[in-house]
Amino acid sequence: MKKIFFLLLLAIGSLPGFSQLDKEQEAIKKIFFDFLNFYQKNEQKFQSFNLYKGTGEEGGPPYHIQWKEVENYCSWLRKSVPYVGETYIKNERKDFKYYDSMFRVEPDEEIPFGFDFDRWSGSQEDIKYMIDLYTSPKNKYIVIINGNKAILRIGGELPEGADEPDRGWSEVNFVKEKMKWKMADNIHPYEGESPGT
Repeated sequence: MKKIFFLLLLAIGSLPGFSQLDKEQEAIKKIFFDFLNFYQKNEQKFQSFNLYKGTGEEGGPPYHIQWKEVENYCSWLRKSVPYVGETYIKNERKDFKYYDSMFRVEPDEEIPFGFDFDRWSGSQEDIKYMIDLYTSPKNKYIVIINGNKAILRIGGELPEGADEPDRGWSEVNFVKEKMKWKMADNIHPYEGESPGT
């Protein structure tokens, strides 16, 4: 009986929702937390890049991406933001190309697609609120490492009386560049089946 109980505890401890993160997984989680704090301290600089421009009345639509400013932004990321690397910059450029294409599809849209929320924290909320949300001790954290790629999944606090499948999840992609883990993208909602069940 003791042997069965021990095996049951071992099995439960190995499930993603219940296991502790190892040292490398903790380091990946810390990179994201450090990025959020860096972003909070440097939010004004992040927001200072005029990545898009409206050519209509009073700077309104139609919008277009300002590619020279995108390159200034990418240079600043490369030089000043140690939590991101070349994959992140490549993905930012890819996002801007997509936003630019959406500007052409919807030239009269009043709100510039892709800029209607804070792209770096994944929300319309204040960064302090987002830091508290993503770093809550009531969250669940899962880090999946596959070679030189990793995913940090953050399961937010459960509302009072809610069950595990009701937990909302977000994720951040990482890549190892020059032997260091770097964010590969901004945080975004996790669309798959709840990993905490």
